[in-house]
Amino acid sequence: MPIKPFLIHTAFVLLGGHALANDSSSELAVGGIVLVKNNAITMQREDLFLSLSGVHVRYEMRNDTGKPVTLRVAFPLPEIPTWTPAGLDSRAGGHNIAITPWRSSNFIDFRVSVNGEGVQPETEIRAILPDGTDLTAALREIGGEDLLLRPGLFEADYVPQTDREPRALDARTRAKLKKLGALTEEGGPLYRLAWQTNVTFHWVQTFPQGVTIVEHTYRPIIGSQFIDTSTSNEIRGSGHPDPETGYCIDGQTKRAIRKMAKDESVHGYLSGHTLSYILQTARNWKGPIETFHLTLQGGKGEASETLGKNTGRIDPAPTEMIMDLFENRAAIIGRAHEGKQILSLCTDLPIRKTGPLRFEATVKDYIPKEDLNILFVEGSDLNQ
Repeated sequence: MPIKPFLIHTAFVLLGGHALANDSSSELAVGGIVLVKNNAITMQREDLFLSLSGVHVRYEMRNDTGKPVTLRVAFPLPEIPTWTPAGLDSRAGGHNIAITPWRSSNFIDFRVSVNGEGVQPETEIRAILPDGTDLTAALREIGGEDLLLRPGLFEADYVPQTDREPRALDARTRAKLKKLGALTEEGGPLYRLAWQTNVTFHWVQTFPQGVTIVEHTYRPIIGSQFIDTSTSNEIRGSGHPDPETGYCIDGQTKRAIRKMAKDESVHGYLSGHTLSYILQTARNWKGPIETFHLTLQGGKGEASETLGKNTGRIDPAPTEMIMDLFENRAAIIGRAHEGKQILSLCTDLPIRKTGPLRFEATVKDYIPKEDLNILFVEGSDLNQ
């Protein structure tokens, strides 16, 4: 069911204001750690911390079997968006994704630790054609990891505008790919590299008897759109999904958004930022999550800072600083803030406000039935 609107004191500077006027940038939904299906490891507790600047998850995994249990632990990344002449596009339909084309498979800066010690996971990259054919080995031989990470639509004579954009392939490489069925001609100078790239981090973990603490952090790929309050009865967005139905904007939330638009004097338009998290990957653990604790955190400038890091305008913070950010929660609550932010999502979790920037929910014996999709609405300056 929808939760009531929350007014969070914060401020935001829209990144490239008019660039998002006609469309939205898509968020990429990410979930938590996945175990192979087992009847040995119980999720004693999961603490999930979500914000526009970062995600932190802490798991207490309990082994009650009386002997060590060794399992493979996996963290599947969101889909690798495909390159198009207009930018980046996702298979789920989201486009204009605000992220720089990647030079590394770890494009969300994923970090993991076990009992406080950092773990260097293995990386599996798979390139799969629509008919299910696995081209990973063949593509790696032709062009290495860089080729695996660059599916999409290209112009044969395309000249990159920045050093971050993928270059068009030479004729010899295109011929090899066409022979494999990995390249299709799209008419004129266009060709499509037709595979879907999937990346998974994984490692073998031995769980001794008792509790093992596993933690991970990553930087989210958030979505951005304009929220339009100019019509009399609807709250509309410049992209998908529709804000009212996609994020359960009820009457009270709608009134709060309209009041914000009037106060911000932005001609009926506000900024909307979206964050998604996949909860349903938790079904491989033994039984339900005994204690599930969710924290939603707002904060000044978080959306603009994250967008800046994802697009290469701002250098990402060192891993140690990211970990300190989540551990020093008191500092997050107490930092300076101004303006307003409204949060809306569809959920049956018993969320309550616990601070000017914070909302929390705790559930016992939790079995996730739906994922989290959160909308943050805040004032914007269309002149930027």
